[in-house]
Amino acid sequence: MTLLDASGLLSFLRAQPAEEEVAALLHGGGCAVPSSCLAEVVDRLIRRWGSSSENVAEQVGPLIDEALSVLALDSAIALRAGEIRAVHYHRRTAPLSLVDCVLLATAGPEDEIATSDGAVATVAQKLGIAVVPLPDSNGRRPRTG
Repeated sequence: MTLLDASGLLSFLRAQPAEEEVAALLHGGGCAVPSSCLAEVVDRLIRRWGSSSENVAEQVGPLIDEALSVLALDSAIALRAGEIRAVHYHRRTAPLSLVDCVLLATAGPEDEIATSDGAVATVAQKLGIAVVPLPDSNGRRPRTG
C-alpha cells in the first residue's frame, strides 16, 4: 500500500508539481491516507487557501469513494506515533509534526510513503519504510537512499 502524506494529497488537489505523480499512484490503486492526514488536508484547504467546506467535500469525497482509503487511528498507532516523535523529532533537523508521526506509525512492513517532506523521508528510511519521493511546491524532492 502507498500512504500519501498531506503534502502529496494537497499537491494533487491544488495542481502543484507532484500532481501527475500522485494521480498515477491513485490510478494504480492501493493508496491510503491516515485520517489525521486527511484532517490536515481539509484544514489547509479551508484555512490557508480559502476553500469552502462544500468545495473541499466536492474535491475530497469522490477521491475517498473511488481511489483513496482512509485509515483510522487506533491506540497501537497512537502509541507508536508518540514514540516516533519522541525519538526522532528535532526542531531544526527533523521537524516532524504529530500528523507526520501518525503517517510513519501507520506504515506496515510492505508499505511505502509518498512524500515531499525531507524529515518524513529521512525518518521513514531510518525505520525501514520505503519512500516515494515527490517534488515539493518548488519542484525539489527529498533525498532518498
